[in-house]
Amino acid sequence: MKRVLEYLPAAIALVACLVLAPVLAITMAPVDETEPVVVVAGPGVDLVQLVEASGGWVIGFEDAPFGVLGFSDEPGFEERLRDNGAWAVLDGQTVAGFCGVRT
Repeated sequence: MKRVLEYLPAAIALVACLVLAPVLAITMAPVDETEPVVVVAGPGVDLVQLVEASGGWVIGFEDAPFGVLGFSDEPGFEERLRDNGAWAVLDGQTVAGFCGVRT
């Protein structure tokens, strides 16, 4: 039992890396402003209002608790979303690919 516990920190680190790698891949992917983006914000934030205040509009469902798909023709949409309180702005194509959607 004592010998098994010696490997526990390494096993935890391995699991953490396997879990965090896809998350980092999604959040660090560059955002193409000519395509829709996924806007993620905290609980209680009106996501439709956030997207519209940033100069864009919501595509599809508007009742998701933490994220919506948004789009804008105006340059700097990602920065305005972050300035208005978005936690993350993710590339819509990348997220769709992870969800199994092929376009």
